[in-house]
Amino acid sequence: MKVKLILPALTEAISPYWRPIKYSLFPPLGLATLAGYLDEGDQVTLEDEHVQPLFLDDCPDLVAIEVTSLSSYRAYALADYYRSRALT
Repeated sequence: MKVKLILPALTEAISPYWRPIKYSLFPPLGLATLAGYLDEGDQVTLEDEHVQPLFLDDCPDLVAIEVTSLSSYRAYALADYYRSRALT
């Protein structure tokens, strides 16, 4: 099974005052922990939008998105995007 785990960028990450070092001191571990529960045969991709742009030209079987209050709008947009692709 192809599983994609996404950490969307925080709203503040697009600010010119964004300090990546602050973010890197406390990386969220929810998706990494979730990946540990998947089968060894699963193809897992973990993408952090704070580190690099997301690759959205794929067809995973399952998408998990970690959501915080500050990233909720971006998370909803990503969920809508993948849901719309699943219907076609």
